[in-house]
Amino acid sequence: MVTRRNAIRLFICAVSAALALGCLPESGRHFSVYFLLLSPLLNLCGAAACRTFGALSLLCLPLLLLPLAKGRFFCWRLCPMGFLAESAGRLNTRNAGLVRRVPHLGKGLAVLIAASALAGYPVLIWTDPLCLFTGFFAAWRQPLTWAAGTTAIGFALVLLLSLLVPNVWCHRLCPLGGLEEWLTQLANAFRAARRTGAKSSGLADNVQVGRRIFLGFAAGGAAGLAYRKIKGAPPLAAAIRPPGSAHPNFNALCSRCGNCMKACPYALIVPDLGATGIDGLFTPVLKFRSQNSRQENFCFQGCTACTQACPTGAIRLLKEAEKKQVRIGMARINKKACIAWEKGEYCVVCQEFCPYQAIVEVKQKGVNCPIVDEAVCRGCGACESQCPAKPIAIVVEGCMPQPRLPAAVSPQAANRPAQS
Repeated sequence: MVTRRNAIRLFICAVSAALALGCLPESGRHFSVYFLLLSPLLNLCGAAACRTFGALSLLCLPLLLLPLAKGRFFCWRLCPMGFLAESAGRLNTRNAGLVRRVPHLGKGLAVLIAASALAGYPVLIWTDPLCLFTGFFAAWRQPLTWAAGTTAIGFALVLLLSLLVPNVWCHRLCPLGGLEEWLTQLANAFRAARRTGAKSSGLADNVQVGRRIFLGFAAGGAAGLAYRKIKGAPPLAAAIRPPGSAHPNFNALCSRCGNCMKACPYALIVPDLGATGIDGLFTPVLKFRSQNSRQENFCFQGCTACTQACPTGAIRLLKEAEKKQVRIGMARINKKACIAWEKGEYCVVCQEFCPYQAIVEVKQKGVNCPIVDEAVCRGCGACESQCPAKPIAIVVEGCMPQPRLPAAVSPQAANRPAQS
């Protein structure tokens, strides 16, 4: 029976890994976000923080209802992160009893995330096990770099902790397991109250569980509000965020799952390593050619892959027409490095490659020189990707919030072909 159960868990783990790795055909890769939306912490807490609930919120219902009837069935039989953590613990049977000394922090963490999400700032949402699992496999993308590998840190820490103290993650630390435990205890308390006619310890257990949850929600809500007040709006001005990343609480909403990074077909999105402050550590940013000399791509106007991959709403879903009207940055020209401006030689390569016709020419000493039309520029990075100057003379800078373009600039104008 144990062998059969582990075989099933191994199969589920392998399928989950294939989803996270993006092994499906391109037309089906967006299904990876559905895997993450199975978690009530990622799904409902993200929706609560964004104040947006939709049909996809129903995907987490099984993990809300299952513990009411079957206890922590998902944790013990289905969770891929739990299976790997348990497997790591089996390698160190000598420390099997140490887990009893660790308090049940997962239950408190689950309430903290849920309550702070209601306050608009879901603290520590990135500790969700499905998020940690996906983050590891999302790190294995091309090009393979140590910076991309930072999304696997949480996964590695869970396995290390499980090796040192077997079962500590699933039994004591996992916030999704903590939520499942709360729901299981509530169901058991209600059943006990019904059996005893609500006159004995069943009712007392029910009240006790309810009191703990209430106190936890109060503390979590206070923590979310306090953190939001202390931090204010995250310092996003220096970062080029994926399109649709305009939420003021982006750093808290982002689960660091790596899904948007894996989804980007041009390998533009990487984890931030401190440019946006400690609050934004490992959140997604775009790196164009000036920051990655091997990068020759840009954020193509018709691509919305990253907006379809976010499980929490940190990156809102955009249609193609909407994406073309969202500014993710602003191109700036360094005239001292520009071939036309500085050397007086003809060069408007940036204009030729701009898909939005945001580069216009002005005469300077008889030479056509480029300038940026800020009303049209989206910050897509096409100009930066092709600039022949060394150092690069036109570089995209981040902007916050990501505004829609003025009404005078229509989607049809955005579709105009680049001049050649």
